[in-house]
Amino acid sequence: MARFERVSEIYELLAASSEPLSLASLCSALGASPPTIKRLVRFLRDELGVRVEYDREQNGYRLDRSVVTRHAVVGPSYDSRELSALLSAYEVLQQIPPGLFRRETAALRTRLQQLLYKRPTGHGQMRDKIRLTMPQSRRMNEEHFHAVLAALSASQRLRISYRSRSRNAESHRLVSPQRLTFYRSNWYLAAWCHQENDLRIFSVDRIAAVENTPVPARDVPMEVLDAHLDTAYGIFQGVADQVAELKFSPESARWVADEQWHPKQRVDQLPDGSVVLHVPYRSATELLMDILRHGPEVEVVAPAALREDVIAAHVAAANRYRKGMQN
Repeated sequence: MARFERVSEIYELLAASSEPLSLASLCSALGASPPTIKRLVRFLRDELGVRVEYDREQNGYRLDRSVVTRHAVVGPSYDSRELSALLSAYEVLQQIPPGLFRRETAALRTRLQQLLYKRPTGHGQMRDKIRLTMPQSRRMNEEHFHAVLAALSASQRLRISYRSRSRNAESHRLVSPQRLTFYRSNWYLAAWCHQENDLRIFSVDRIAAVENTPVPARDVPMEVLDAHLDTAYGIFQGVADQVAELKFSPESARWVADEQWHPKQRVDQLPDGSVVLHVPYRSATELLMDILRHGPEVEVVAPAALREDVIAAHVAAANRYRKGMQN
């Protein structure tokens, strides 16, 4: 019998009895051992927030009816689709690794658990059927992450020591956090940098030290924030000022035609089955990486500078392989 069915049964027994139920009577009613009954009682208390008390005088368990009502635990009924959605959401959240909103989603996971255990789902263990994978995720200091969240929540400035990957040098910044984004398995903080007097994006895993301050953060208008963060390609900031025209072969087009590379992209279907993807961008760094992963199945039609960058990257890769074969 699944655990949620046992939990429902022991709750029904306690709710239906006006007198405390002994451990032996619960074991007999559920056909379970004393350790199992104790685990179920702990689950009701710790996970579902049900006040189950042990009456020492009568040597039995009972519900504290002044706090928990039958309706509060049993709750409304759900159809199969709603139960599936709740269970799926719970199992996905359970897979969040430490440092990745794990602490912040604890209350939500508990609430989902409460909803799920109100009714048996009959679906078995969905955790065996659903997987949340985050390839190439970076290690992150959990305390730094929580400091960033606290600053965002309180709209206060942060002092950070930041080691950029591109420069491999540490700098000290006073920033006003604006937006935290989870992108391609990593966290990025968009903040107003008071040294540069401009918006900057910081990879949270590259923050070497952080200090919360009581100073109110500078507020960047939402329309300005959206213009700088949502129009460029990928995680790079700035207003998009170029459009890449990417022609994909008919074989590759079967997948690319359904992908969203950019919210404002345009897809043109050609008679031979190929597609031309029009992608706004500002910095070509991330766009170039996405183009290269399609290898010979994509051709950069325009602009010329991006086309030359792709050619140079392919030539460099080919030369490296040839050199390796000669050694």
